Amino acid sequence: MNGRRSSEAAPRHGASLWVFLALVAVAAGLHMLFRTAPRGVAVTADGIATWSSALNLLAGHGLVDYAGKPLTNWPPLLALLAAAAGRAGVDPPDAVRWIHAAALTATLWVFGRWLATRVRRRAVVWSAVAIAAVSYPLNYWAAHMLGEMLMVLFVVAALVQLDACLRGRPGSRVPALAGAFAGLAVAARYPAAILIPFGSVALLLDRWGGVAARLRRAAVFAGVATAPLAVIVGRNWMLSRTIGGDRTIYIAQGALDSLVHAGKALATWALPGAGPEWLGHLPWLAAGATCASAVCFMVACPRASPLRRATAPLVDPSIRMFSAFAVLYVAFLFAMVPVASGERVGSRFLLPAFLPALAVAALLADRFLRIEARGRGALAKRSLTAGLVVVCAVHAVFAIRQNAIVTAEWRERGSATWGAYNSAYWDGSATLRNAALARAETVVYSNDAPLLWYHDRTAPPGKYRELPKSAAAGVAGLLMGQEDRARLSWAEELGAQLAPGSSIVWFEKRLFDTMRYGVSDILAAPGVRLVAEWEDGKLLRVEDPSAVPQP
Repeated sequence: MNGRRSSEAAPRHGASLWVFLALVAVAAGLHMLFRTAPRGVAVTADGIATWSSALNLLAGHGLVDYAGKPLTNWPPLLALLAAAAGRAGVDPPDAVRWIHAAALTATLWVFGRWLATRVRRRAVVWSAVAIAAVSYPLNYWAAHMLGEMLMVLFVVAALVQLDACLRGRPGSRVPALAGAFAGLAVAARYPAAILIPFGSVALLLDRWGGVAARLRRAAVFAGVATAPLAVIVGRNWMLSRTIGGDRTIYIAQGALDSLVHAGKALATWALPGAGPEWLGHLPWLAAGATCASAVCFMVACPRASPLRRATAPLVDPSIRMFSAFAVLYVAFLFAMVPVASGERVGSRFLLPAFLPALAVAALLADRFLRIEARGRGALAKRSLTAGLVVVCAVHAVFAIRQNAIVTAEWRERGSATWGAYNSAYWDGSATLRNAALARAETVVYSNDAPLLWYHDRTAPPGKYRELPKSAAAGVAGLLMGQEDRARLSWAEELGAQLAPGSSIVWFEKRLFDTMRYGVSDILAAPGVRLVAEWEDGKLLRVEDPSAVPQP
């Protein structure tokens, strides 16, 4: 078939729906600004890399982080936007606040507008957009100086444009637009790269048009989407001989550990605020899963269910595309993240799959409500509809409650969940206070160098540097039960890398500690001596790191 694909007429909704979408989207953005007004967006180590790179770019040092290393472990989009705002006189953290508020508002608008063109039941559109607006993960991560919010926006925009392609909009403009959004998503966060092969294959497998037309659309999409990635990868390779930055400092996580962590994250998405006690909410989660499974079964297999007739097509290309992306994206995360980044697959990495999954749920609910039912089928339909309404209401109540709690805490103390450097957690740190008084003129090493840079933002690139997380030989020694060998390996590595006359600031009370050794191992390195000790850290000096003891 070479003509335009026949499809259902687009649903028609009144002006009240568009007003509702606009109000909800703007309210979500304003809530994010309100949450972050006192202390700003949460600044973590990743955020420090972005922030310092923006400042260094403005200062003429290039796109390098606080340690003087090229920004390669993270894509540069957020840093470039922050630098552009800095050029206009806006402080980068303030700029990120407004960028993320605008991104959250735009995400909800694009998502809601697309739903309004696919879903006939207005109540389903209103409910899905409201759930997205009050969702705990979107509101939480939008308040961090990270690229996730921009990635979510561009992933949703790319999927919406791909959906238009698969529904038969003629011409090459839509594939190019989808590719542009996919490229921007990759420029925000590397995991979005899965969009490129996914979109290309989806366009190739589409039934609209001949082989040549499908190849042309896929080539347009892939070419436009790959262009930003090619520039980023080329720059990374020239500067660091790596594709996505140096990941050797990270310790790979197990797939099972990531699976458990992801399960807990999804449980808190379903019932925000469940926290470590999420097992106690299993009855609610089981009820929701049962209702959702029953709806999926009745929509997919109406003849095998009490509902005999359908008033709408049961195989929807939008359902196929959004569900396929969510599944492929999660599979990609489990294949790459635990090894490549040394982190567990949790709420932050899963975020781009949230709105696609919600879109699938809304489409399924719409088709379920449009299935004709009589007798026992009508009773089953009413019962399941009531169950879904209750589940959505419980979720919304939990989400609103948790957002209120987090907003109050954020305004008072800042985020402590990730150990944000601008949270009240660090306000009383004796190590920070006294280390700043030391005014070291040489290189300062630390197990939390970004924290030191945060409190001395005028430092030149390279003054603050991270201590190595571990040494390969040291880890091997620990695994073999040879602690002496491990300590010697770390001492040798430190002795070889620490600059003469440098200082070491060691923080004892960190929220997240990935170091595989302690102060005693550092003092075993040649030429290192203890200068001062405080309740939450120590200051050390490196006098003669060249004298390495022989084993």
